Amino acid sequence: MKDKTKIVLISIVFGIYFILLISLSSALIITSVSTSPNTIAPGETADVGLAIKNNGENDLTDVSVNLDFTSLPLAPFNSGSDFSVDQLDSDKSKQANFQIIALNDAKSGIYKIPVHIQYTENDMVKTKQSLISVMVNSPPILDLEAEDGLFLKGQNSKVTLKLINKGLGDIKFLDVAVGNSMAYEVVSQKDVYIGDIDSNDFQTADFNMVFMNIPLNEVSIPVSVTYKDISNKEYSKNYDIPLRIYSLEEAQSLGLQAKSYTIYYILIIVTLILVFTLYKVVRRKKVE
Repeated sequence: MKDKTKIVLISIVFGIYFILLISLSSALIITSVSTSPNTIAPGETADVGLAIKNNGENDLTDVSVNLDFTSLPLAPFNSGSDFSVDQLDSDKSKQANFQIIALNDAKSGIYKIPVHIQYTENDMVKTKQSLISVMVNSPPILDLEAEDGLFLKGQNSKVTLKLINKGLGDIKFLDVAVGNSMAYEVVSQKDVYIGDIDSNDFQTADFNMVFMNIPLNEVSIPVSVTYKDISNKEYSKNYDIPLRIYSLEEAQSLGLQAKSYTIYYILIIVTLILVFTLYKVVRRKKVE
């Protein structure tokens, strides 16, 4: 008898739990989210659609869907951030459409937009919270230039390349390679891995080169770069970087390179030593 009572009590408890579980579950669900285009560039707009469905047995009234753009570089455009419908019958769906814009200074990235849903079921107001994601992405703008320096023919020179990200999107996995030329020899590694460059930032890559004694005063260095944006789209670009090169004599005549007087100092010292030695020898002979 006691065992039967326990079984009945357990059944009642599980029945109450099951009823509560059903009552607490949300009848309104988001079945799909679409964004057109898939990524938004800063200053551009996109259409966002949320398919909502009444997955319960009761009809729903006063259904509202709100997108919360607080602290996000996004805003509603040509529409509000709210969608509402008077009634959504059981097992029926509705499309909530929004038009949004990415602010001009929006950095590339994936942004999560909180979604607040409210509806009435059996005279009881219920709420539901969810999240959707949109991607803001702007193609990186990579500029490349050589930093100023004195490049002498026949001597080892350090060439520093400056890589500047002028775009709103970050650059990832940047690799820089210098090509071959008859005008110079690369005596360091030809390939330098940079990694990441944030928006409005730069990095440098150094290469050691020996420029040949050729009649040309300007050489062009072929440089190739590969990198990715935040969506892992790969880019490759080729540059020709002009460099002014000088002979030692030309650099000295232009005042770019100080003349070396070391050889003259050595000759003077050697001459003084010889004169002093000769003086000692002559003096010794006179004494004798």
